[in-house]
Amino acid sequence: MKFLLTTILSVFTLVVFSQQDTIKLNFLYGSVPGKGYKKEEAKRFGGIKGGHVNIEANGRVLDFRPFGNCRVFPKNSKPNGGFELNKAVKWDTASDKFITILIPLTPLQMHLLDSLFDHYAKQAPYDYAVFGMRCAAASYDVLSEIGLFKELSNKENIVQHFYPKLLRKKMFKWARKNNYPILEHSGRNTRKWESDKGIL
Repeated sequence: MKFLLTTILSVFTLVVFSQQDTIKLNFLYGSVPGKGYKKEEAKRFGGIKGGHVNIEANGRVLDFRPFGNCRVFPKNSKPNGGFELNKAVKWDTASDKFITILIPLTPLQMHLLDSLFDHYAKQAPYDYAVFGMRCAAASYDVLSEIGLFKELSNKENIVQHFYPKLLRKKMFKWARKNNYPILEHSGRNTRKWESDKGIL
C-alpha cells in the first residue's frame, strides 16, 4: 500500500510539474572598471553595489528603470521612471557577470504574470528613485503579486531589497531550498565585479 501511494504521488508530481511554465529571474552584478582599465571601461550606475534585476517570461523581459535622471526621492504624481518591456536583457551576455534563476510557475501564475507585465508597462504603480522603489524591490513586488513571496509594503520592500545583492542573497537561499537551477556567467577581467561573499 505504501509503495502504491508513493507511486501515485510521484506520478502526480510529474504531471503537475509538466504543466508548469518556467521564468527567469536575472541578476546583473554591480561593477567598476578594473585596475588599469579605467579608460576602456565605463562607470556604471551604482558601482560595485549596483547591477540590475529583471524578470524574463514568454520571450519578454520586464525591467524597472529611470526614464531620465534618477530622482533622489519618488514623486508618484509625476513619475520619472517605470517598467518597460524588452525582447532580451540589455546587458552584454557574452562578457558581463550575471546569474539566472529558473523558476517554475503554474499556468495561473503565468497568466497573472503576463497580465502584470502588460499592466505595469502601461502604468507603473510607483516612481523610480534612489530612496524609493528600484529594480530589486520592484522585481520582488511583481513576484509577490503572483503569490511566490509574502507581499510587503513599499517601505518594507525598499528597506529589505535596497540594492540587488540583498535580493540575490534571499533568492539564492530560496532557489537552493526548492532545488531550482541557478545558471552562472563569469564576467570579463577588465572589470571588478561584486562578489557573493556572505551569500554562497
